[in-house]
Formats: sequence, C-alpha cells, structure tokens
Amino acid sequence: MPSRRKVGGVMKADVLTVAPDTPFKAIAVQLASWNISGAPVVDEDRRVLGVVSQGDLLQHEAPHGRLASRQAKHKADAVFAADLMTAPAVVVHAGDDVVVAAKLLEEHHFHRLPVVDGDGVLVGVVSRSDLLRVFLRTDREIRDEVRDEVILREMAMDPASLYVAVHNGIVTLNGAVERESMIPVLVALIRRVDGVVEVRRTLTARLDDRGVSPVPPGQVGVLSKHKPHN
Repeated sequence: MPSRRKVGGVMKADVLTVAPDTPFKAIAVQLASWNISGAPVVDEDRRVLGVVSQGDLLQHEAPHGRLASRQAKHKADAVFAADLMTAPAVVVHAGDDVVVAAKLLEEHHFHRLPVVDGDGVLVGVVSRSDLLRVFLRTDREIRDEVRDEVILREMAMDPASLYVAVHNGIVTLNGAVERESMIPVLVALIRRVDGVVEVRRTLTARLDDRGVSPVPPGQVGVLSKHKPHN
C-alpha cells in the first residue's frame, strides 16, 4: 500500500536550519522571513543539535528579574543559537507512522518537528498541517484505494464481489467473503488507508473457519507410507 501514512510521505524536505554560531538577530530575521515559529540547529553533518524557537528568542529579551529558571536566565544572556536553543531536540524518524508524530506534537505542544533518517541526519520537518493533509483526500480517492489496493491486491479478491461506498471518509462495506477469518484482516487494512475515518461493515462469510485448527506444516501433503503385504 502507499506509504503516505509514514512521516517521510507528508513532511516538507525544504527546511530552514541554523548553525550553532548563528547570532540572535539573524535567527529572528530568518524565522520572520520563513514565517515559521522555530528551526532546527544542525552541525556540519546536518545532525540535529537542538531547536531554536520564537519562545527561546523571547526569553532572551525578557528582563532577568521575571525569569523563573536558571535555564531561562542563561538564554537571556545568550547570543548564539547554541546557547539559545532547546536541547536535546524532540525529533521523529521519516519511517515512523504519522500517529507517532501527532502524539509527539500534542505531548510537547509543538507546531513542528524535525524529521531525521536512520543516522540521525535531518531530512525534513513535519507540522500539524502536514499531518492533517492525510485526511484531506476525496471520497473517490479513498474508495479507489480500498477497491484496488486492499480488496484486489492485498486480499486477492474480486472488488466487484463487495459493495464499497465512502462518504466523508466513512467506508461502508457490504457483501460476502470466503472465510470468517478474512473479515478482521480486511477491516484492519481498510482502516490503514489514508483518509479513512471509520469502517462500517455488514459482511458475511461462506465458511466459518474460526474454530478450525491449522494443519501442522509437517502433515500438509504427506501420505502415509504403503506397507506391502508379504
């Protein structure tokens, strides 16, 4: 199935980054120019050292007496990104499911997350709006993927054997399948399709195989040896 549910499929690869020695004013200008709230601080190998945000810059500008923490006081005296940034950075991997990114954004109250590869190298950034795009597919696009990718390719079934309708991301599924054990698998695959909000199904099975014990692999296709009569 398509990999749009992975962070790497929805992230933006064009990312503003700053070096550890980038001064305060240059950071402020770049954030304003890009119209974003923060940027990752990276080393020469594009490994993420931290993130510098508008909040970090505001702490720099706040009067010392109104700062509650030692870290905030340190940022008030900071001049360069290395001292202004929040570290270590919260990152997400390109191969992670979008749900992982969504949970991190919600947990930390962030708007954006740096995206790294398996070596920890920055490859993009993902925002709340990027994640929401997963659910902005048309009903027709969702229906086509359910029929062509799930029913036909994944389940090896004839799409014409099932009635599939999609309205506002809600998939309605009616018809009969060969075995009862196929139903939960089919529903689980449909729920993975980008844009699916809910699956409503009225499915029957021609064979109830839920209580059938699988045949041991060693016995499949093996006949007992014939003993000749003396």
